[in-house]
Amino acid sequence: MNLIKDPWLPIVRKNGTKEKIAIHKLLDNYSDNPAMELEAPRPDFKNALYQLLIGIVQVSAIPEKERNWKKLFIEPYDSEDFSERVLKYKDCFEIDSNGPAFMQDFNLKEAEEKPISTLLIEAPGANTRKNNQAHFIKGGMVESVDAYWASIALYTLQTFAPSGGAGHRVGLRGGGPLTTIILPHGEASLWEKLWCNIISEEIISTLSGDISLADNFDIFPWMKPTKLSSTKGSELFSGEVHPFYHFFGMPRRIRLNFSCDSGLCDLTGDVSNSIVNSFITKIHGNNYDGVWMHPLNAYGHDPKKPEDFPLSIKPQDGGISYRHWLGFAVETERVIPAKVIKLLSSSNYRKDVAKERGIILWAAGFNMDNMKAKGWYESTMPIYPLDSKDTEVVTAFTGGLIAQAHELSSSLRYAVKSAWFGSPKDAKGDMSFLDSAFWQNTEPPFYSLLERLVKNLGNDEIKNNLIEEWGKTLTKEAETLFDSNALAQQEDGLNMKRVVKARKGLKSGIGKMINNLKTLKEVEE
Repeated sequence: MNLIKDPWLPIVRKNGTKEKIAIHKLLDNYSDNPAMELEAPRPDFKNALYQLLIGIVQVSAIPEKERNWKKLFIEPYDSEDFSERVLKYKDCFEIDSNGPAFMQDFNLKEAEEKPISTLLIEAPGANTRKNNQAHFIKGGMVESVDAYWASIALYTLQTFAPSGGAGHRVGLRGGGPLTTIILPHGEASLWEKLWCNIISEEIISTLSGDISLADNFDIFPWMKPTKLSSTKGSELFSGEVHPFYHFFGMPRRIRLNFSCDSGLCDLTGDVSNSIVNSFITKIHGNNYDGVWMHPLNAYGHDPKKPEDFPLSIKPQDGGISYRHWLGFAVETERVIPAKVIKLLSSSNYRKDVAKERGIILWAAGFNMDNMKAKGWYESTMPIYPLDSKDTEVVTAFTGGLIAQAHELSSSLRYAVKSAWFGSPKDAKGDMSFLDSAFWQNTEPPFYSLLERLVKNLGNDEIKNNLIEEWGKTLTKEAETLFDSNALAQQEDGLNMKRVVKARKGLKSGIGKMINNLKTLKEVEE
């Protein structure tokens, strides 16, 4: 079985029909009825599939220059040409070979056997299952998986690889990275969605890695023996591989156990001719160290510690919202956006496409607590290609608005706790639901405001009106959430005196927020 030769990939075409195609057939029937979207049984699989396809297209169909990138966005390769390009790498995408096999350890023969369900990142660990502590995720739900989807489950694990215990390595972006993928706004073909994230040859040298290392095993780690990391000094650095390796990082030593049995896939519900029930695994796989700058990931760094390596941005409690927009869309003092985002501003060809079609960013990833998956988060947000001067204006303006949203969110949280508890500072409990509601409910107004800001960067009157509007939006949302929650739960019965006092405290926080926005308004004037 081969991941790029065989027709297994579920897609939806422009006329709404669904079919399974081979990856090398991605551009078939493009002019009349192109593939528009992928279908996958899980959201993490869908995101991983996008990353995999971006990697395959990047390796096999790379444009020479940025101007070629634009031409191929508008009119892609001939379907036969594209097919030939992709099939050059067919030997690297066998999935059930006795030799090199996709995302599987080159030499692994005898090792600990585990059920296929444990490839899923949210699956409970061995001790959790043994002690019957998996209250929300039960065993036995996924016992048989189609061979192709087992391979995608493996790619998903290797790509998002969280901590897995001693010797079980995390991915080259650290455990549970937050992927940022660019998509055209509105209706777009699957090719256009993938191509937005492809880097041209003239840009490749700016990525971490060594472009002179161009053999298949420098790009696809399963094509050679794993660099075992059982001893100190056995770390793997980006300078030892080609930059395209980023799309195919493989920290875990795993080999799938394929069978010739047919059966029902527990993930898709479809009948499969080849089922995978288990895999074998060993510790001490590739241990990534040093600077790895994945082109689909934003990175954080401390400007006061320039000697420290940048660390990949990861999902946090509360989900992904506009409070993260600056770090994803614009380079700040502490955050470096993904390479594909930065190219929107530095490449005139990409700017042209972005201005004509509109661009959104799809951010997604697991919120991990070491080995425990707390949740899968994903969100989309608009991206605007701006020159350096406009970027400074937008960064300062939106940074001020988001900062006041943060301040008022904290005031709201403390006010509700003050209504519920006699000693709010000592009260314990998860209040993230309140933060999530506040950020989610103020998100549409923020993006509406942002769009108007970008269109009127030179108009001070409009910018001042936007500041006033934002203050009213935050005030209304904070008061609404307080009123709907303050009386909902109290530790010692209804205490209206405490509620009234807490409401006054929130009003004080609102007043502070309004004054800070006035200061921002004065700066703009």
